[in-house]
Amino acid sequence: MGGIITIESVLQGLFLGVIIAVLVVGYNKLVVGKFVKALIKSKAVHPAFAKSFDELNVKKNIFISFALRNKGVLRKMVSERDDRPDGRSGYYYIPESKLYRAGRMYAGKDVDPLMLAAVVIVCFIFFGIVLLYLPVLLNYSYNIFEGVIENIRNSK
Repeated sequence: MGGIITIESVLQGLFLGVIIAVLVVGYNKLVVGKFVKALIKSKAVHPAFAKSFDELNVKKNIFISFALRNKGVLRKMVSERDDRPDGRSGYYYIPESKLYRAGRMYAGKDVDPLMLAAVVIVCFIFFGIVLLYLPVLLNYSYNIFEGVIENIRNSK
């Protein structure tokens, strides 16, 4: 049941990790970041200054709703004013104590969607070339080092 770990499988895992990281950064900056930036820009740092999606001119979508779920990472930074019995008012703010972290995580430099796509494409090309030529490079280095090691053994 156990398999052999190969350089190709390690590189494929690394490639997958890089692609996932790029997509997560894009998601955080482009989707959730738009909401966080709007909260920061509107100075919604206290329940009295909480803003709705309409007031922020941000369209609520499934991604932001998912990020705002009770145990989500965003929910640890963004609070919802609780002026209704169920605690759901639709008015959000970022407490001042969490403002810096929220800004660093979600509202930093803008990410260009085209640049994000270009990074993913370049990663595909780079890893494709590496995986294509890796066996040739490994055989070449093995032959070089095998000759060097044999020369060292023969000189003794």
